[in-house]
Amino acid sequence: MLRIGIRHPLDTLNPVLAQQQVDIEVSAFWAGYLFALDDRNNLVPDLATVVPTVANGGISHDGKTITYHLRRGVSWHDGAPVTADDVLFTFRAVMNPNNLVPSRVGYELIDSIRKSDDHTVVVRLRRSYSPFVATFLATAAAYPYCVLPHHIFRDSTDINHVAFNTMPVGTGPFRVARYEPGSSIDLVANDRYWRGRPKLKAVKISIIPNDNTLLTLVRTHEIDLYYRSPHVFAHELAGVPGVRIVTTPFTRFDDIGFNTTSAIVSDVRVRQALAYATDKHAIIEKATQGADILADTDQPPYLWAYNVNVPKYAYDPERAAMLLDAAGWRPGPGGIRQKDGAPLRLGLAGIAGDAVSTTIRELIQAQWQLVGVDAEIKSYPSDILYGSFGDGGVEQTGHFDAVLEGFANGLDPDDSVLFECRWRPPAGQNTYRLCDPSLDAAEEAALSTNDQAVRKIAYARVQNILAVQLPVIVVFFERYDFAVNSDLRGLRPAHVNIALWNPWEWEIR
Repeated sequence: MLRIGIRHPLDTLNPVLAQQQVDIEVSAFWAGYLFALDDRNNLVPDLATVVPTVANGGISHDGKTITYHLRRGVSWHDGAPVTADDVLFTFRAVMNPNNLVPSRVGYELIDSIRKSDDHTVVVRLRRSYSPFVATFLATAAAYPYCVLPHHIFRDSTDINHVAFNTMPVGTGPFRVARYEPGSSIDLVANDRYWRGRPKLKAVKISIIPNDNTLLTLVRTHEIDLYYRSPHVFAHELAGVPGVRIVTTPFTRFDDIGFNTTSAIVSDVRVRQALAYATDKHAIIEKATQGADILADTDQPPYLWAYNVNVPKYAYDPERAAMLLDAAGWRPGPGGIRQKDGAPLRLGLAGIAGDAVSTTIRELIQAQWQLVGVDAEIKSYPSDILYGSFGDGGVEQTGHFDAVLEGFANGLDPDDSVLFECRWRPPAGQNTYRLCDPSLDAAEEAALSTNDQAVRKIAYARVQNILAVQLPVIVVFFERYDFAVNSDLRGLRPAHVNIALWNPWEWEIR
């Protein structure tokens, strides 16, 4: 049995409702997707047999018709066959406005969807949409949507509060045998798995919301894989017999997100001042041991959409002070600025029990205090911080001023779900409540063509607008560290989408 330790409690076991990266990682063990993304950024067919392209006839020349061929002979964990009806049902569930899915980006462009036979699905778009092949039930925004079993839900597309969300039926290499929310997940090998029985007989995932406890369990060999261990632990585990560190860059950025409707940070001058007051270099050196990658935009500097000329905010406390002065926040008693007798005090939210998040927020708090800003650190369990609108999630309901958070993008640079007007909660993930028509126009221009050169120009505009409006201060792109048992074989983390994408290949000796 492989024993895995994770820090964050899960929102749900249903990836179609998931708000967190860790929810999706866990689904890789039991769920089935049309495609996976491997450790070389390639789309790998899973429930589909081939990635549609113009060359193989899967995409029409006008880019509006896409055909997906499903793998024959695949069974759900309960033995029912996988068919095109499952794909059609999943689409209907995603589009049901009552379901609290994190994103419908791209789905609203579907003019029609039909099956031509039990293993072929044909999608017709209203217009060409460049990320669609990798978006449709594969990498919707940042989070994948697995295929759901039609026969389990029958005629209902309500997926918010159903038994499936805690005891799912999938097609993956393992099936969920037991789930104790907030505690553990037990998985056993799926004898019906289409690739053949996985090499591991069982997997136990323990939810332990404290990094130091997880570190101890790695040292004592009570867990075999510590998912996303803090970089500082790499030094502490060096030389521990039977333990090694596996590292991969990931298209996930850490940022300081602002609620642009909050009384204090609704003023863009205040947001810009806080950007100048944030020493990113010091944060990376002190909190991540220099391992993560300095960032100025929502696009990683190592991928094609990055705008090298985007406006940047070098650490400059004097300029920060000038902007705060201009915004009417003047120095007050105890060094804290005031305006109309009220102190410049704001909440800085983040995940409870996350050592790196805590360290970063403490650094930010000290940096902002130097320019007269009193940041109050507030900590929440991840399922409460990132919870859905219906469940009262802190970000979704707007009960924050600023938040230290992360966002994992997919293979395509599109992350319009974070910033377009139409995706403000409860419709989507624009928890910053930003609405800028020029930004929306640039995002849509990037999504309406397959010409990468044209898209690069559009994404340069997006990044320039974001740099001025500053709904987020992007601090760095992450490198993921996994502390693992040296006897574990087959772990090849991807740096897009789902890091733990290939558990059927894993074995432990």
